[in-house]
This record gives sequence, C-alpha cells and structure tokens, in this order.
Amino acid sequence: MTVDDTRRDPGIPVAAGREERSPDPRFVPIPPEAEERSSDPRFVPIPPEAEERFSDSRFVTIPPEAEEALPPADTVTGKLGRAFFRRLPVWPLVEFLSKKKVPRHRHSFWYTIGSMALFFLVVQIVTGVLLMVYYSPSQPWSSVQRIVMEIPFGGLLRSIHHWSANLMLLALFVHLFSTFFMKAYRPPRELTWLTGLALLGTTMFLGFSGYLLPWDDLSFFATRVGISELEKMPLLGTWIAGLARGGPDVTVDTIGRFYPLHVVVLPLLLLAVLSVHLFFVQVQGVSEPDSFRALPPEQKRYHRFFSEYLVNEIPIWMALAALLVALSALFPRVLAPEADPAAAAPEGIKPEWYFMVPFQMLKLFPGSLELLGMALTGLIPVLFLVVPFVDRSVPADRRGRVATRVGVAFLVYLVAMTVWGMVS
Repeated sequence: MTVDDTRRDPGIPVAAGREERSPDPRFVPIPPEAEERSSDPRFVPIPPEAEERFSDSRFVTIPPEAEEALPPADTVTGKLGRAFFRRLPVWPLVEFLSKKKVPRHRHSFWYTIGSMALFFLVVQIVTGVLLMVYYSPSQPWSSVQRIVMEIPFGGLLRSIHHWSANLMLLALFVHLFSTFFMKAYRPPRELTWLTGLALLGTTMFLGFSGYLLPWDDLSFFATRVGISELEKMPLLGTWIAGLARGGPDVTVDTIGRFYPLHVVVLPLLLLAVLSVHLFFVQVQGVSEPDSFRALPPEQKRYHRFFSEYLVNEIPIWMALAALLVALSALFPRVLAPEADPAAAAPEGIKPEWYFMVPFQMLKLFPGSLELLGMALTGLIPVLFLVVPFVDRSVPADRRGRVATRVGVAFLVYLVAMTVWGMVS
C-alpha cells in the first residue's frame, strides 16, 4: 500500500498504475490502530504518547482530590478554580490548611491573643499608610496639625493609629507570657519562641521610632530622655545614641533618621520576622498544655481552623475595631505645642509605658550604680532567650516548675515597675 492509499477513503478504488508508485517521503504513513481511531481519514491522528509529550507543560496538573473538591467544571467558579490551580501549585498548601485543627480546652482563649496582635498590626499598616499621605518630615508639627485640624477624620485616624500601637504591644506582652506559662517554648518550638521575642523587640523599637514624628513637646523630650538613657550603655551606647540622633542632640534632622526607620526599615523587618514566625506556627501547630496532652485520644476535642476557629475570631475582631474607635473618640491623642529644643524640659517627662521598666530601674540605681541597674535590666531578655535551652524537660521535671515561678516573679516585677513609673 502506498502513502497515497493511506490518505484516501478505503472505499474508493485505486487508479491503475498507482499501486506500484514509490512512497512519497513528504507524507507520514498512518498506523492501522490510528486509522481505526481516526474519525476523519483525511488527517493524521496524534498517538497517545504524542498527546502526552506535546501537552502544555506551562500548566500544573490538578490532582484528583482537587478535582473532586472543586465545583463542577461547567460552572464559573469551577472554571476559575481550575484556572487558578493549573497556574499555581498551591493545592498541597490548601489541603494542609483545610486539615489544620486547633485544640479545644479551658486555656483555648489564650490562642486568641496572637490573632488580636495580628489584627492590630493590620490596623497599624492601614492607618499608617493613610497618615503618610499627609505627613511631611520637613514640616513635622505643621503637617500633623493639618491632619488633626483640617483633614476629615484626621484626628480620629491619628488616635486609632496611636491606640492600636499600644494595644498591639499589650497583646504581644500577654501573648508572650501566656506562651511562657503553657511551656510552648519547649522543643521543638525553640525557633518559634525566639522569633516571637524578635517580634516583640522589633515592635517596641517601631513604636519608639514613631514617637518623635509629631515633633511636639511631649514626643521631643521623651525621645531625648530615651536616647540619653541608651547612651549610658557600656561600649556601644555612645555610638548608638549618636547614630540615632544624627548629631550631639535631638534636632529636626533626627526625624530624617527616625522616619525611614519607622515607615520602611522596621516594618519590613517586622513583616519578615512575622512571616517566619507564622510559618513555624503553621508547620508545628499551636502548642497544647500539659493537661491536654495527658488526656486519652478519645477525650481530646479540636476546632477546624478554617471552618470553625476563624469564624469564631470574626466577632472578636469586630469588637476590637469598636474598642479602637471608642478609645480614639473618648481619649484622643492630643497634639502638644511644637517642640522647642532650647526650652527646658517640662515636669514629668517619661518614656512610653513599654520602656518604663528600664527607666525606673535607672532611678533605683543612680550615679555610679547605673551600670548595675542596666545589667539587671538587660538580664530580663537574656533569661527569656535562654529558657528554651534550659527547660527542655517533660512536665513532671522540677525545672518546669522553677521556670513557672520565675515567670510569675518576672510578670509581677514588670507590672509593678510599669505602674509605679506611670503614676509617679
């Protein structure tokens, strides 16, 4: 049979003399099995192995379990879902998150504190971006006054930014101690604990860097006090203080250093550390207290993360939003008179509450004892850093009980020193 015969309808007779014609190399002979499968004999069908080889490799194959979970392919949502998952190989992540569970026990409320801090962070980002539209680092006080006096709801927006920053730090401190008392720093969660400490420290310095930006009396002299206390650190204190001020004293030029720190450097660092922290939490799961782990499997109860836990969080976020608006309306952030570096510092100038402990410690150790006071203050974060590597024990070990007592003592000490500094 010649090539022409393979491209001809088998019912049409072959003309005389055509049978002996040599094969035309321009055409490909059709295999018998392909001839049977072909509905149109005028075209050469593509064999199955060629179909696989010439399929579009730019797209990801959707796994069977994803096909079953997605809406029908003839619907709009089904088409959009398949188009999304063919372009991004994220189905394993979706499947992982859909199976994620949160333990249910009498201490489950403490899991909510972390999501509260995350909510306040979102508010910080939104309000901070809106304030950046009108703020000018070259005219700090005038631009803030314009935000408060002329921009619609500008004063409310600034107050929400202020209160959400303070409540975020408060939530982080509560989250730190709740995690500590639940022993969630033990292996294998050491890195989760350390990234959480880094989050707290970054947030504290983020608040400090934004405190000077209004350039009023309160922010100016409080920043000057904070940097002067920082200057007393041994070895690097003088260098760090000079780097922060940009000169021998706090001036308007200092804002040129604090502003990029507050709106670019520290937020990017915070988001990077937060991403790592949340990655560890998702991979390792939330920690379970010793009492829950001791229960038999049939008595343990869980929330599904996406179908139950997040739905329960929505009313809490709405309540927090209402709380922020109420605090901002009832106790607005007042803009003090413009800072005058040549004037004397007003009475009662002190740092924000989250830096009150080192401020009060230096009061207890004046003069030549300041170095001792700073050493004792620096001991607090060091102890929190090393606790995962000291208390690695099972629940019944004595070191766990000692760590709990030390944590209670630290908590009482921090609260007492903060309250004392605020009322004194």
